[in-house]
Amino acid sequence: MSYGLTPYDKKRYRDSKRRRRQAAKAEKTGRILPFSTAKRRIVIAVTVVILVAGLSVGGYFAYNTFADKAETKSAQKLEQEQSEEFLRVVNTANPIPADYVPKLKSYGNFKVNSLAENNLQNFCDKAKESGVELRLVSAYVSFDEQEKLYNEKLSEYLANPEYTEVRAQAAAQKLVPKGGCSEAQTGLLIGFDVSNKKTSAFIERECINFGFVQRYPKDKEDVTKISENKTFYRYVGIENAKKMRSFNMSLEEYSDYVSLQKNQ
Repeated sequence: MSYGLTPYDKKRYRDSKRRRRQAAKAEKTGRILPFSTAKRRIVIAVTVVILVAGLSVGGYFAYNTFADKAETKSAQKLEQEQSEEFLRVVNTANPIPADYVPKLKSYGNFKVNSLAENNLQNFCDKAKESGVELRLVSAYVSFDEQEKLYNEKLSEYLANPEYTEVRAQAAAQKLVPKGGCSEAQTGLLIGFDVSNKKTSAFIERECINFGFVQRYPKDKEDVTKISENKTFYRYVGIENAKKMRSFNMSLEEYSDYVSLQKNQ
């Protein structure tokens, strides 16, 4: 009775023992291994190669996925920063530091914010194609330059005996903001020569297609606190410009609207 044990097979035992001896001898002499042993080693080698390749490919895709996400995140951050800069409101209630200086590019005899340079050039090129010449009369102004312009305007009013100092300051501020309170310091506020009616009409009609809006329109004086000025156009980006015209909003109103939308 075997009690469930496999009966001893003398021949099978001798064959197994012989194969082990052959394998051991082959390892010492460098002879070809028996097929079963060689096959096992090939399978192991192939498996290792597949695993290494899999890890390499997986690592490659993981790295690229991470790099893509990082690049996307960086692009989104840049877009957000640019959007915030486009919609930055600068006035007496929202002054900017005296040492604030944006990234500037030279444009003719002026300097403009680098964010506006390309579309400003496109705007001027479009005007030329339409038989109109756009001439800049102002662009970036430093804190010190703006303060000087304000003081000159203030002096004009103070020279008039009808104006008290407080009244003179208020009147000057409506025309020429003091240092730190002018969007000219952002390099995004561009002054165009609008003395020619054809040029003025072209600017008013086409400005939004290049990201510009009239900064101080007549019907928004109660919001901007600045008297109407047909010279100044503010770069806000094409999408924002088109929405502002569609909504009939000043920069102050549109900036508040965008902030409200983000917080909802």
